[in-house]
Amino acid sequence: MKTNCVVVPCYNEEFRLPVKDFEKSLVEENNLFFCFVNDGSSDQTLKILNDLYQKFPEKVLVVDKKQNAGKAAAIFTGINEAFNWKNFDIFGYLDADLATSVEEYSRVCSYLNENIIFVFGSRVRRIGSHIKRRLHRHLIGRIFATLSSTMLDLPVYDTQCGAKAFSNEVAKKIFTDPFISNWSFDIEIFFKFINVVGKDNVEIRAKEIPLEAWRDVGDSKVKFSYSLKLPFELFRIKRYYKKA
Repeated sequence: MKTNCVVVPCYNEEFRLPVKDFEKSLVEENNLFFCFVNDGSSDQTLKILNDLYQKFPEKVLVVDKKQNAGKAAAIFTGINEAFNWKNFDIFGYLDADLATSVEEYSRVCSYLNENIIFVFGSRVRRIGSHIKRRLHRHLIGRIFATLSSTMLDLPVYDTQCGAKAFSNEVAKKIFTDPFISNWSFDIEIFFKFINVVGKDNVEIRAKEIPLEAWRDVGDSKVKFSYSLKLPFELFRIKRYYKKA
């Protein structure tokens, strides 16, 4: 069974972190490991993470960043720390609030194989699924996703879903260099992946999996003013990776 390390960026998650859900997964999933990155939290997040480590020292790694540097830097740091922790087969990440559950993440990862080396969830609202998302966030997300898909020239429905996983080999290529953007780093992942496998191979080496369940937990930490800058940020990212 393939070993899987999930990086979880944490910033002031004292009242949002579903500790019991993480503990349940750590007990039940023998092949699942977690790398929690405390991103300069000012509350009791680090204490909660260290308590988890004390309970599961072989399956939990806690990385403490003294200064808050944002989600992109936290995930980049966490995955690189995980490279040095153990030789995992799969590397991925999830949001700390588990908007995408660990069970859904594992289901997404089940699509990884010798040919598919990058998988990611997609929050498609459809009959039979349980995708609970506030209307304004859904609309903003669709605008961003449409812009992203157009710039990538790929039929991606949801670039921003916080559930992504990579084979060991491709993870080490994608996470070699830091991201140039903080809240738009997900789109960078796709540009990095294009540069690794080639544009013509993306649709045969990656797979987008519609989630069966996803829940909108709390308020977004992305300020509304940032959404106004998104088109310019996307153009900046595209120019950067076209030169790479």
